[in-house]
Amino acid sequence: MEFLASDALNGRGSGTRDEWIAASYLGAQMQQWGLEPLGDSGGFVQQIEIERPEMAAPPTLSVDGKKYMHGQEIRVQVLSAVRVSGTLQKYVPGVPVKTAAVLLMPATLPATVPSTSGKPTPPVTTGAAVVLTLENPNVPASARLPAPPARFVGVQSPAPARPTTVALNKETYAAVSALAEGATVVVEAEVKPGPKTQTWNAVGRLTGSDPASAGEVILLSAHLDHLGTRSAPNAAPGADTIYNGADDDASGSVAVLELARAIALGPRPKRTIVFAFFGSEESGGLGSRFFADRPVVPLTQIVANLQFEMIGRPDGKVPPQTLWLTGYERSTLGPALAKQGARLVQDPHPEQSFFTRSDNIQFARRGVIAHTVSSYGLHKEYHQPSDEIEHIDFAHMTDAIRSMLDPIRWLANSEFKPEWRQGMKP
Repeated sequence: MEFLASDALNGRGSGTRDEWIAASYLGAQMQQWGLEPLGDSGGFVQQIEIERPEMAAPPTLSVDGKKYMHGQEIRVQVLSAVRVSGTLQKYVPGVPVKTAAVLLMPATLPATVPSTSGKPTPPVTTGAAVVLTLENPNVPASARLPAPPARFVGVQSPAPARPTTVALNKETYAAVSALAEGATVVVEAEVKPGPKTQTWNAVGRLTGSDPASAGEVILLSAHLDHLGTRSAPNAAPGADTIYNGADDDASGSVAVLELARAIALGPRPKRTIVFAFFGSEESGGLGSRFFADRPVVPLTQIVANLQFEMIGRPDGKVPPQTLWLTGYERSTLGPALAKQGARLVQDPHPEQSFFTRSDNIQFARRGVIAHTVSSYGLHKEYHQPSDEIEHIDFAHMTDAIRSMLDPIRWLANSEFKPEWRQGMKP
């Protein structure tokens, strides 16, 4: 922790040399414990070449012979592909979303809907290519262009794992709502080549001891980057400019390191365990997206992914010595681990949508049972230069990591396979 969150690494900015150094350090630790390298050229580090296209014109939405433009009638909030099309479907709770549908959400749909656990969860839009919503009148309109999705150089990207999302103004929403289901809707943008950058992952594997089970994989992961250096808004002269990221997410990286060390030095589990540290989570989850697009093992072989994110401090919203699992109610994984002694409870901050805000979502959207383990209590150091090691509660962090060890060992030695609960797959 002292190295990863030190000023020497300048906040491990996404795609910087400091992120590369962090990845190399994490790879060296895995090598020390005898893990198998899964990076480039027989090493532990993956170097990922990225092109970031730029918008050449505002994106548009076409339907029923009419075209609506971003910044005028519509606001494209997320652009998952340069061109995406599908047929119109109007959202009804409980009705399955058709594959590649353009899903029109009700104007009065709440941000969350009841789940089988009785606690609210976000509406499920699995399978939609585009999600259309009524714009929020309380959010100021902006003509700022959305960022096109980054491209991996030399890699043919698969279909987007998340939908394009578009907010419609009142008149446009009424016009689309009046259309019959099945109408063709197209969202497209004109882009031009942009700058090329890099990011780095560090990946190692402990192959399972049982030939019958070694093809099944547990993925333990964290993101290794943070925000680098920058001047905070309205900062006083001479103020700290290094965003050390001790809790976010040096704490998660250390958790995966410690679990890797403990498991590697103990009895080899029956199932294979892959340990992954992802770069550029803070700039769009690019490291994990690359890993999910070009997995070191087929995604169908990954039984479960546990991402560790911000476990360096306790959360006052849950009992002492307790962690929470994002999307706990969505699958059978959390309850199964808790039954084995993991101090895991449901995320006490559903309004924050943490399930979709870490690297786990890259895998969950592709069907893998994937959640994030955390104890983030919404502290004021989040994404600030003050997220430094002095605020880490090492007693809590040590207990948190230790509490997950035996349940993970159980998962790696059992035949249990978690499943999505009905209607809860993201």
